[in-house]
Amino acid sequence: MIENNDWVLASKNQMNDDDDNFLNNKDILLTATSVDSEGIPSWEEFLSMAEEVTTESVRYARSSLLATTQPYASQIAEWSSETNAQQALENYCLLGRDEFADQYLSNAAESSSSVSKNRSLYSAGGERLVRGNSNKPSSVLALREAPTVAFSSALSLGSLSSRKVLEAARNHCDSTPPVLSWDAKNRQSIDDIKNKNSLYPSDDPWWGRSSEGALADVVEWREWYQLLAQRSLALQESTLSVEGSSDDDSGDPRELGEVHYWRWKGQHLVRYLTWSAGKDYDEKDPVMLLIHGFAASAPQWERMVYSLRSKLGDKMPPIYAIDLLGFGHSEKPGLSYTQYLWESQIFDFCIEVIEAKPVVLAGNSIGGGLSCGVSSSLGHLCRGLILCNTAGVLVDPDKYQQPLESETSTEAALEGNPEQPYEPVPLVGRNSLDLFGKTVIDLIFPQVEERLVSIYGARPQNADQGLVKAIQQGATNPGSPNIIGSGQKLGPNRPLNEVICPPFGFVGPVLVVMGLEDRVSSPMVAQQRASTFDRLRDGVKVERLETGGHCPQDELPDGVAEAICKWLPQALDFVPSDVQEQIKNKKESYVR
Repeated sequence: MIENNDWVLASKNQMNDDDDNFLNNKDILLTATSVDSEGIPSWEEFLSMAEEVTTESVRYARSSLLATTQPYASQIAEWSSETNAQQALENYCLLGRDEFADQYLSNAAESSSSVSKNRSLYSAGGERLVRGNSNKPSSVLALREAPTVAFSSALSLGSLSSRKVLEAARNHCDSTPPVLSWDAKNRQSIDDIKNKNSLYPSDDPWWGRSSEGALADVVEWREWYQLLAQRSLALQESTLSVEGSSDDDSGDPRELGEVHYWRWKGQHLVRYLTWSAGKDYDEKDPVMLLIHGFAASAPQWERMVYSLRSKLGDKMPPIYAIDLLGFGHSEKPGLSYTQYLWESQIFDFCIEVIEAKPVVLAGNSIGGGLSCGVSSSLGHLCRGLILCNTAGVLVDPDKYQQPLESETSTEAALEGNPEQPYEPVPLVGRNSLDLFGKTVIDLIFPQVEERLVSIYGARPQNADQGLVKAIQQGATNPGSPNIIGSGQKLGPNRPLNEVICPPFGFVGPVLVVMGLEDRVSSPMVAQQRASTFDRLRDGVKVERLETGGHCPQDELPDGVAEAICKWLPQALDFVPSDVQEQIKNKKESYVR
């Protein structure tokens, strides 16, 4: 039992004359008293409580499937306590961002024997960045990565307050002079004892980011995305568009998804949408998870969901659609983005939000390529793949040479691709990546509407103002330049021949929907990839949409939904071999 202070009311007439003057004619005063409390549960009790509500399927998935440990996981866990978080903040202010990164963030991958059995592609991808050519972390990490890694967990847990971090950035870090003269306009000296570094959110340098500015951005950006999430939920409550767009209802009809938020790794807000199942849905059947492409977001699937429900009716499965970290209304923390970060996010979503239920993954463009990678990691949980003009390395089956297990691309990625290390941009280094991203955004932003109309050639009316505004908003949200700049850090891609083919990848049914008028990769490439998928392996079904473009699920939703309905029984009938073995063992145990 502990004592807590609980405020109670005291009547003015109970006070003496001095108190009466102090009250200044007010009728009440708040005073404190002690009340009994059971106290805050211990860490062990919290873990026990969590274990009690964890389903058997989630426990099994966590123990048997590939790990998704984040880079610097042990260090992040250490910095999550109040004492260690405070000490880390003091060290950051004392050392500065770069020296802090070099001292504490040189080992991105887990090295303990307890974790080695379940190595992580995500942490290995981080290790590739800092290990390549003896790179210093300060030369390869994103401009805001060191403080993001160090303090995001503590901020989420409440071990460290946003106010304290912002106060440290403004008053306790050494002030970094602007590198370029035109950046000085936002860093002019002002008479503010609470902001000695003259640091404000408007500080937007073209070249690099100061140590104190990077620290402040961690807090400012988190708050920005928290407010965006609150806005999305408020708009949903008022029945307005989730994207906050106009009442433009041009194009094919859509079914709005219900908005939810999930904090990935306990740190970063991720938006996702859900659609309810039909009343005749069999709960033993898989759910469906939809993954968007580059620069897009979850609402781009709403038209396809509408068409799918109109065809499946009461047999409609529950559907989820996720905003990848860095896109849509999900946060854009200042991390180094790789394909394995996104694959880990999708994997964790399947375990934590979908609760390790059987799932059919559907992806468009890079979302398709990521879905392929995740399908090989999900093992028995993945029951089917739907790929809409998917990205990913696809080798002609006649030329593809099956590697030994020890020589697969997955094995190389788990080792951090030591033969293909990351090399920073010569001379200009990491500062150029944000500048490159900012320049691309500034060039593309005015052309978004025109480009979308071209991409949606068959149904340009589906490239409506809601889609235009969603992409433009995503491009201008805090952190966007780093997402584009991170493209330079991507590791070697695992070929689809490996991740969706036996013996090392997903062996279940695959539906490839290919819009042949793809104006992103080109119609010729779309034709070639459709032909290659035809010959990839048994169980891969290719559906060609003659007039479809790069985003067929939104441009021709009826065509995609019809193809899914024809193919879906294969996914419903597919039972992975390890699940068959479990069923067999249970039957034998029952007979005995």
